[in-house]
Order: sequence, then structure tokens, then C-alpha cells
Amino acid sequence: MVMFRMMQGGSRLLFLMSGIIPKNIHRKHIDFSKSYIIIPSHKSYIEAASIYTSIPTLFKTLGKKEIERTPIYGLIFKTVCITVDRSSLSARALSFRKMKQELEQGLSITIFPEGTFDDTPHSRLLPFQDGCFTLAIMQQTDLLPILFLDSTNRMHPSKITQMTPGLNRSVFLPAISVLDLQKKDLPALKTYTQLYMQQCLDFILQHGPDQVWHFAHQYLQNNAIKNA
Repeated sequence: MVMFRMMQGGSRLLFLMSGIIPKNIHRKHIDFSKSYIIIPSHKSYIEAASIYTSIPTLFKTLGKKEIERTPIYGLIFKTVCITVDRSSLSARALSFRKMKQELEQGLSITIFPEGTFDDTPHSRLLPFQDGCFTLAIMQQTDLLPILFLDSTNRMHPSKITQMTPGLNRSVFLPAISVLDLQKKDLPALKTYTQLYMQQCLDFILQHGPDQVWHFAHQYLQNNAIKNA
């Protein structure tokens, strides 16, 4: 908990010193007494800090093992994150078991479903990977999407050392229920979630984020996961 609060405080201080203003849109609608598998969009390195200024409750995030070697920050990272060595099948399995244990203890898990991002900013989400959907179905834990709207403006994906002052908006979307879904439903759930988040992002780009909660709620009501 202490290390987690340090990550929160450090992220807020970093943004303050850089002139970056976090704004969390529709977060008030989320019941954070529940645990979720939180699935943010991924466009820039800055989102490693944005998750700590947007998600108000204790969570663990899945991160690359290489970051553990970073001086000082690596120690904190190792404490508050579940690290994964993607080159090792056994290491990936161990990370999966750790995430499962954290969910069983009532914590939320944050996983970037795209896994990576492009050096050239664009408005399309990269293809989602299976991990978070496998975990959601296995643990019957709702998926909570977040769209980071300003990441590439605050830190261009090809310029990790350069941050630009301005608004840094995170938009919370209604959670996706996985109740009664089974392993065979994983492809449909993954496709559905990607379409849902992309449709919401497209709506925001055209109309702004204020009305996207209603749009997203209607999308969930009118579209069935198993029909994706």
C-alpha cells in the first residue's frame, strides 16, 4: 500500500511539474467497491503514470519485467506491479496465476489489451490480445475500459523524454459484464470489446466525451457479445 501511494503521489507530482492537468470523465459512475479487470487504451509511455492519476482505488498492473532494472523506480514498480517476461511461457503462466490471486483477494488488475503502441499516433486501436479476456472469463470479473484521449499530445510515443503541458483526459466507459461467459466465448468477447471501445473512441472524436456514457450504455444494451 505504501509503495502504491508513492506511485500515485509521484505520478501526480510529475504531472504537476510538467504542467499536465489530469481530468477524469465519467469516473463518478463507476462502483469502485467492486474489483475489475481495467483495460485502458495504449498510445504512449505516459499512460504508465496516467493510470495512477485516473484510477482512485488500489490495483495491480501488468508490466514488462525489464522495467524492474530501472534504478529506484524499478524497486517501486516491482512492488506495485505484476511483472511478466513475455519471452518465457512459464513466466507468463506465473504472472497469470499472480493476477488470478490478486483478483481473488478483491483487488483490480490493469492490463493494456493492445500490449504495445505505434510510434506514429493514429485513432485506431491495435488488435487486442487474449490475456485479459481469458482472465476475465476465468474469474468472472467485469472488464472496465478507459480511453486516454491526450496521451500522444502530452508525450509523443517516439519521444519518451519530452512532455508537453496541457489537459490529460481519461474517459471511463460502462463496464462489460462477462457473467456466464465460458472459454469458448473468448474470441467473441475480445472482438466485442475492441469494437465497443473503438466505437466509443470514434464517437468522442466526433462529438466530444460528454455524451459518450449514454452512447456506450446504449451500445451495450443493443449489441450482444455472442453475436460479435
